[in-house]
Amino acid sequence: MKQLKEIFGRKTSIWLSLELVLVTFACWWAFDPVIVTSYVTNLPLGYDPDRLVRFEVASTLPTQQLFTTQIPIGLEEESLLHKVQEMDGVEMAYRAFNNPIGSGITSMAYHLIRDNDTLRVTNYGFGRDDKMFEVFGIQSLTPEVPTAELTRDAVFEQTVILTRSTAMALYGTTDVAGRTVKAHYYGYNPDKMDYEWMVKDLPIRAVVEDVRYGVYDRDYTILFVCQGAPGINVPIIARLREGVDAQRFMEEHQHEVQHDLMTEHCYVSQMQTVREGAKAYTDRYGTSRMTHRNLLIAAFFAINLAFGVFGTLLMYTRQRREETGVRRAFGATKWSVFWGFIREAWLLTTISVVLGCIVYFQFAAAHGLFKGFEGSNPAVHYWFDDFGTHFLVVSVIVYLIILCAVLIATAIPAWRICRSEITVALKDE
Repeated sequence: MKQLKEIFGRKTSIWLSLELVLVTFACWWAFDPVIVTSYVTNLPLGYDPDRLVRFEVASTLPTQQLFTTQIPIGLEEESLLHKVQEMDGVEMAYRAFNNPIGSGITSMAYHLIRDNDTLRVTNYGFGRDDKMFEVFGIQSLTPEVPTAELTRDAVFEQTVILTRSTAMALYGTTDVAGRTVKAHYYGYNPDKMDYEWMVKDLPIRAVVEDVRYGVYDRDYTILFVCQGAPGINVPIIARLREGVDAQRFMEEHQHEVQHDLMTEHCYVSQMQTVREGAKAYTDRYGTSRMTHRNLLIAAFFAINLAFGVFGTLLMYTRQRREETGVRRAFGATKWSVFWGFIREAWLLTTISVVLGCIVYFQFAAAHGLFKGFEGSNPAVHYWFDDFGTHFLVVSVIVYLIILCAVLIATAIPAWRICRSEITVALKDE
């Protein structure tokens, strides 16, 4: 208590404390979205994107002619698939159905209904007897249906596979193979020859491990549905052998892409890793702009924190040069004086940050904390979904960031003052 009175008895300390309270509020506002976004974007994807290479397939025919020509484009693309599978370093490959995992969501979303509860899921299609799950390394959780047999003898819009989190949200267990789930979706009705909202009972074939459709997916709510044969000009996804570097693989096989991976009307236009494809998707559709904006704001405040706090503390510490000389003259050691500066800085920062967090708590209680990733799956819960845990975690991080800046800004001039001669410290006394 005596030390607190001594610290806050100085006018400079009071102004420094007020500055740190404002800095705490600003850092909270700037760093909260960065912390949450960084956490979500670094969650496991459920597959290894660095071992997956995406081959973009194109055609020499005009787009309109692709759907009217009698040329078997699909067979030519199958031929390209075989050529990719025969490349050195490729373990296996498959032709994606529409957008593959990691390249955005499909246009059709399913609403799964059970006990009057509705769960919106992302739909991904797969072809009969294709190797999608094997290529991505998605493991089956249904013992009687191993990964290699997930797509075997699949039936169009009748073979359904759930992810772990989807099954847990609907049934509370992953042992759901053989059950049926009611799906509400917008599909084509052949009787009316038009698209409309439809309800269908879909039999569940198996459950697989969680997988994310993109780096900004927080819920893992995916529904895999057999969609028949792949479309035209869909990408080929190849899984590289263990130990093969994707970048080196693409460099070494660039010649094949330009000269060998082609048929009469189809060709591979480019290669890229699935990770690069996912980044391109998020950049193109703006989902990463929020992250970039938040990082820029946080960087701006971090720089201002560094310059502002450093400058104030340098002045605050140097003003006490004479005090340091007096203490040294009465027998205090260099280290005791130095750690005295550090201890005072720690106490001042701790009290100021706590006050700043209390001030921000009033703002957060009225306006809420950052929720850039709204979830719909009740089976998926993270620390930032709980207000108390969210506030505590970010407060600790903000405290540590400010404390590091203050201690560094205090230690540099304090050590120089403590090392100076006593006569120099006392010359202005």
